[in-house]
Amino acid sequence: MLSAEVRGSLQKRFYKKVGDYISDLGKRFENSDDAESWLANVVSYGSTARNPIKIVLSPHEKACIEDFVQTENDLFGKVMVAISVMAAELRFLMHEARQRFLDPLLHYSDAYIENPSYLSLGRFLPFLQEFSCFKSRCKEVIALVLQQLNVLAERDFASGTMVFLYECLSGLCSCLITADCIIKSNNTLRDHWTTYKASLNACSHSANMAAKVGLENADIKEIESFLMNIERDLLSGTIFLDCLSNVGRLNLTRKFLDSWSVAFQQLIADVDNPISQSQNPGKIGERVMACGSLLILHVVVTRNVDKKFLRMFLDVCKTAPIVALWQNMSICPADVVLAMIPDVGKHVDKKQLQLIQQAKEGILQARLQNLAKDVASFRVDAMEWVTRIQALAKESQPIIDEDTPRFVRSGLLLARRVQNSVVQLFHFHSILLKPLPRQTLFLIGNMLEILMVLKGCKQTYDITLSQLIDRIVQLTTNRMQNACYTLEKRLAGEKRVGALEHVDALTSLQLLQQCLVSGPMTEQRMIVLKACLGVGLSMKKWPQDELNYVQIFVPLLKDLATFHEAFDNACNMSIFYWNRQVLRPYLEEIFQNPNQSPRIFCLLAAFETSSRSLRRVRHADPDGLVKKFGQEVRSEVNECIINPLCREIEMNLRLTVHSHLSLPERNPFDAVVRDIRQIISLDAIQFLNHIICVRDEVESYLDKTFYDLTTVALHDWKTYDEMRSLALHMYGLHVMQAHLPCQTLEQGADILEIMRNINYFVSNYAYNLNNQVFVERTSNSKHLNTIGIRHIANSLRTHGIGIMNTTVNYTYQFLRNKFNLFSQFMFDEHIKSRLIKDIKIFRDMKQNDAMAKYPFERAEKFNKAIRTLGVTADGQTRLDQFRMLITYIGNAMGFVRTVRSGGLHHCSKAICFIPDLEDIESFETLAKEEEVAVNNTATKDLDDVITMLNKNLSDGTEFFKLLLEVFSGEFQNVRNRHLHNFYMIIPPLMVNFVEHAVTCKERLHKKNPSGLVLFTDDGFAMGVAYILALLGQNGLFDSLNWTDAVREKFRKDAEAAAQANRMDAQGNRSDVQSDEKLRQALKLTARRLDSYIKEFELLFYSLSSARIFFKTNPTGSVQQTSKEPPAEGNPAPTTADSSVNAINQAPVGI
Repeated sequence: MLSAEVRGSLQKRFYKKVGDYISDLGKRFENSDDAESWLANVVSYGSTARNPIKIVLSPHEKACIEDFVQTENDLFGKVMVAISVMAAELRFLMHEARQRFLDPLLHYSDAYIENPSYLSLGRFLPFLQEFSCFKSRCKEVIALVLQQLNVLAERDFASGTMVFLYECLSGLCSCLITADCIIKSNNTLRDHWTTYKASLNACSHSANMAAKVGLENADIKEIESFLMNIERDLLSGTIFLDCLSNVGRLNLTRKFLDSWSVAFQQLIADVDNPISQSQNPGKIGERVMACGSLLILHVVVTRNVDKKFLRMFLDVCKTAPIVALWQNMSICPADVVLAMIPDVGKHVDKKQLQLIQQAKEGILQARLQNLAKDVASFRVDAMEWVTRIQALAKESQPIIDEDTPRFVRSGLLLARRVQNSVVQLFHFHSILLKPLPRQTLFLIGNMLEILMVLKGCKQTYDITLSQLIDRIVQLTTNRMQNACYTLEKRLAGEKRVGALEHVDALTSLQLLQQCLVSGPMTEQRMIVLKACLGVGLSMKKWPQDELNYVQIFVPLLKDLATFHEAFDNACNMSIFYWNRQVLRPYLEEIFQNPNQSPRIFCLLAAFETSSRSLRRVRHADPDGLVKKFGQEVRSEVNECIINPLCREIEMNLRLTVHSHLSLPERNPFDAVVRDIRQIISLDAIQFLNHIICVRDEVESYLDKTFYDLTTVALHDWKTYDEMRSLALHMYGLHVMQAHLPCQTLEQGADILEIMRNINYFVSNYAYNLNNQVFVERTSNSKHLNTIGIRHIANSLRTHGIGIMNTTVNYTYQFLRNKFNLFSQFMFDEHIKSRLIKDIKIFRDMKQNDAMAKYPFERAEKFNKAIRTLGVTADGQTRLDQFRMLITYIGNAMGFVRTVRSGGLHHCSKAICFIPDLEDIESFETLAKEEEVAVNNTATKDLDDVITMLNKNLSDGTEFFKLLLEVFSGEFQNVRNRHLHNFYMIIPPLMVNFVEHAVTCKERLHKKNPSGLVLFTDDGFAMGVAYILALLGQNGLFDSLNWTDAVREKFRKDAEAAAQANRMDAQGNRSDVQSDEKLRQALKLTARRLDSYIKEFELLFYSLSSARIFFKTNPTGSVQQTSKEPPAEGNPAPTTADSSVNAINQAPVGI
């Protein structure tokens, strides 16, 4: 027994485990609830097609900067106008570079292009000319801005605005550096450029080529000069350095360098500022590049490398060692900047470069480790933002509190953080040449969903957000105005009212208030606002608490003023155009997990945003490129989702329809249960002006498949009809009816085709005497064709009853040719001699015993001995060939019988509506009596048709009798006495036939039989009966008592086998019986003996039935006599040709 303490301890452990299990279960349910609610958001906002109307509100005004910078302090006003105009020009050039020039340069490639390279480059030349002009303008503006900065550095109040100007200048310089990097990395552009120049050079040296393109020498020289200028200005990859080429000539003061130092240090501080990193993490890389461009500017101006500034720049590069310049263009800023500085190796500490390389690996590793947590945090924040937006949309007049502006902006900041995470992951893996792990790829897909849900929610509640943002902007501007007004009153009450510095501070506050209240918050007003704020900050007149308040609300006001445009840019996933290969794993994962199928909306919506930059290409048709990009994405969807889904649905329908067959069992516990109905039930997906509807695609596939397969095998129409019903019941798919077959007429092979190819027919079909049906011997498909009475009747219905006589005539021609071969075989000396010998032996046996039987052993000996005469390539003896010849003749006679039966069947169907065939009324007489019509031609024709049908049905044509009469005369002619030995070869033929039949039937039970497989072949019995009737040898064959001999032989064999089994049962164990192998052999022998007995009996029954068809009346023209064959010494034809000629002289017609 356990002590109380031990029992208590065990109970505590047990209860603790139970509690942990329950808490873990609760967490799982909470997670499942979160997953379901998130999936609901994906379904609601993942598709942009749900919001066909998009609202974009952008502040705009026609007033220029001079109009709203009005002040009595003229000098200050002019300086502020100059500063604002320069900043606006720099911002405009930066915006123009990003909107007009970077995308065409980046997208110049051979992707989706089928035109030759010279044509693409020829279309691209106007763009290069425009870019060259843009570069010249940037060069002039940069020189002018530096001159103005040099002058402004002399004024104290302007020192605060110079940081803002340097920030704008560095932004433009970063765009120029981006253009240089794109051109250097675009190998396609350089290759096409070289090819184009070579072609132009060839034209200058060949007058013929110049004439073809319509150029003269002067034109060629002018074009070559133009190309040289473009190559020097743009394609050399030194656009930024060329724009700074005139800067070294400027006479810049020391104060300018001091102001540059202040701006450089401020930009360095902004990179490390956590507030800036949280608000717009994507701007960190831009700020690092801005620092690098200012460093290059300082080197160009001073013609010297300051190690302090270089060290500061390299230190900040550790924070962002890899920078995404534009879409898929990413660089290492330290490498790019150092490459532009001459003799930089003397000033760089190699340890710092090693630390930067280590920082790349460390940052990527840290991102991958925290990625799952970040995605979970992003999802929670997204759900919170979406939920609150939904709540605000339900209120008629939402209340705006202190937290509302930050909350509305938090959606934009969240989108920026998610976008930056996705972009950075792609760029870090690309630069470091590391493969993207599959788990990381799926987490990126989750972040895509977050972005698209945020975008969809924003588009759904655009009206609510627009009204809310308008009120928030008004509230924010009022608060900032009140703060400025309070500060203005404080400054106005100070004693130093007349001081110039004091006046400038008051003027900046007044201008700031004018910008806030005199119009919408356009970009120009934001520039003036920042300039005035910089002046106020430089004078250090604002209290720190009010300063922080204003500084916080300026970026908030900027984001809210351009909320719609900023949100669209934050949700832009153009990076996925350059990483299209990640689409397939996403789609495959969705197909394997149908419960995640709504995610496809977000996935395709993200890829649709990546097509925005394609519309700016200049070397090809933008619409054509977007169309081909859409085709590529849709083909991936088809290959990964729609096509496998169609095949799986078809397979499930087939397995369900054929579930009654012995199919392998499918254990649902062994395989993952997938509810593919969730994929089918997806709404239509809109992608680049195309609709992807999974349900319609599956229905169309099933429609086409069922229709095509039904046309191939009409007999399967019922199976596919059941599959249509199952598709509706199991998956809710409405599959169209194929309406095939349009009729249930079972015609089979046409009688005309059989008649024209009767040689092929009798050799490739086996006849069944009882059912009057022909079965195909072999087939390449899994089905065997059959031809019966119904097929012939339907064919006669198509072609008419008159075709029967033509069919019999064709059969006669066929029989005449086959009887030629029959005569040649019987005339053969080897065969004839053996038969004459057997006849003499049997005649001697008859003299001794009138009831003598033809020995079975002699028939077996004949069958085996004939193999010595030779065999064919496929192992057939001459007796096998003779048996096949007789089978073909019997098949032809069976075909004649089937045709006659089909004719009677057709006539009976046609006349089935006549009530009494014994008493048929005359319609012509009835019409005359009733005076139905003046002209009785129609009634007369009807009477004729009925009379003909009745005659055909009652009389019929005795085709067998005709075929007997046409050949019997020649067969019993003295010239063909060698044919009279036929009755003696029948026993060996039967032995040969039974061996062949048993072998063919045994193959039926084999899985992969090799050789002919048959279960019926009554053509042999039919042929034997027909030839016996032609020769009149039925009596001679019966005199052989062959049936009794066969039965007696197998009876004795059966008794011997039974005696052996009885001895074994009594326990008499001899040497033979003790051998297990011999015992098994005896069992197999008994089984084979039983097969032979059944096969012989079946042959005898078939022959007895067939002989009935060829019996004639005693008064008939054909006498069924049993004539003795000629004696051995009787004269016989010297050659077989005489008998052949005799048969050929038989009448042709019937």
